[in-house]
Amino acid sequence: MKTIKNLTADELRKSILQLAIQGKLVKQNPNDEPASELVKKIYEEKKKLIAEGKIKKDKNESYIFKGDDNCYYEKIGNNASIKLEDLPFDIPDNWTWIRFGNLVNISTGASFKKEQAIQKNKSNYTRVLRGGNILPFQYLLKNDDLYIPNDLVSNDIILKANDLITPAVTSLENIGKVAVIEKNYDSVTAGGFVYIFRPNFNCNLISNLIMDFMSSSAFQEMMKSITKKSGQAFYNMNKERLKDLYFPLPPLEEQQRIVDKINSFEPLIQEYDKYEKQLTELESTFAEKLKKSILQFAIEGKLVKQDPNDEPASVLLERIKAEKEKLIKEGKIKRDKNESYIYQGDDKNYYENIPNSWSISSLSNISSLITKGTTPRGGNVAYLDNGIGFLRAENVLGFDKISNTELKYISEETHLNYLKRSILFEDDILITIAGTLGRTGLVRKCDLPLNTNQAISIVRIINKDLIKLRYLTYVLNAPSIQNSLTEQKKITAIPNLTLEIIGDCIIPIAPIKQQNKIVNKLDYLFSLL
Repeated sequence: MKTIKNLTADELRKSILQLAIQGKLVKQNPNDEPASELVKKIYEEKKKLIAEGKIKKDKNESYIFKGDDNCYYEKIGNNASIKLEDLPFDIPDNWTWIRFGNLVNISTGASFKKEQAIQKNKSNYTRVLRGGNILPFQYLLKNDDLYIPNDLVSNDIILKANDLITPAVTSLENIGKVAVIEKNYDSVTAGGFVYIFRPNFNCNLISNLIMDFMSSSAFQEMMKSITKKSGQAFYNMNKERLKDLYFPLPPLEEQQRIVDKINSFEPLIQEYDKYEKQLTELESTFAEKLKKSILQFAIEGKLVKQDPNDEPASVLLERIKAEKEKLIKEGKIKRDKNESYIYQGDDKNYYENIPNSWSISSLSNISSLITKGTTPRGGNVAYLDNGIGFLRAENVLGFDKISNTELKYISEETHLNYLKRSILFEDDILITIAGTLGRTGLVRKCDLPLNTNQAISIVRIINKDLIKLRYLTYVLNAPSIQNSLTEQKKITAIPNLTLEIIGDCIIPIAPIKQQNKIVNKLDYLFSLL
């Protein structure tokens, strides 16, 4: 059984309504006029409405009553009374059961063709409320409401105070969504896929009770049992079977106490709902925020213990520098026009909060290539149903993750001849530079062959033995690095990062043994999250 702390606000509300519908929410008063007397008044009012031609007489009028044996019986037309064995639950002695169709008159809203409706209020036109106008316990008049000519709307479906409206065709989770009309309207009706419930005994109290009861779990389960499924997503409420639903009817005085009690709970439930949503948001974002904090600790050298015997990162960077010079002399890569190197000054303070054995470097100094993808000529026309995988920004998920979901494809000819610059290789690091900025991904051998578009930058590291790729993808996702990238973004119609911004990105470099320890520790901690 769920405790209150495990309930959502909606579940808590339904639990309260469940108590109400079973007569357990407020105390019974033996001095209340029994509900059986109220039923008589309802039938008298119904006869009056039939005589006035406002509603039609049922072919087989039914009447539920309690027999001398304290059991409920039903008399239908001139047939003999039958004992009711299928009542959904027990109710207090001074309550009674009534068929829903005897409590309310059920009609369908106005039917019309699409071309007959306009989205502008004009004289001799009537506003139409559809399923989207109906929320739990309320309805909305919306700016995009439709209006239809008055001659398509009969007077008996113009909405009046205390009418109730509910979708006749709805999704399973919205069954029982109902609202009470708060005032008489001259030119507002419901659409053809909305039911109008008009109580035969017209009073605000009964209407609000019906709304509350229809929102309870028990009543919604009964309504689900009488639906006819339409396709896979929507359910049609069956009007005749809806009329046959059992409705538990309290004495009028108790109805007032029930409605008052429910109304007194509602501000508390709304407050509970606010804190529940805050807690849900905290729970959904806590792991991500904790990841970012751990990453920040990692790039500041606070996640694993430092070992003074580790070869310092400055030596590692000198080896990378020498290797880069060799590649330039061999003509394999080009020298940067504005090449620069970061070094430690006498104050030993070239980067805040990192250990002495660490160093810092721009991304360009440890890379043999920083470029970006290209877009095939012809746009979407160039994409195929299969072929060479073509990545877009949405395929780069962050850290080392690349998604093949909704992957585009290009021809091998386009891949090899026209998009040669953006052919991807194993261990390329990808960084999104348009749209959602700074997300990273790591290309693995199993993903190839791949190409990519211009919303993604490609970073190719000089020596993967000296700079561990997993370490680098973790570093690039640390909050301070992400902030430094996005703060420098170029403001255009679609904000973007230039290749210069990517290349100039300053990152902390740990000694190689430290890099391995950090990756292992982060892998372990993130697996727990």
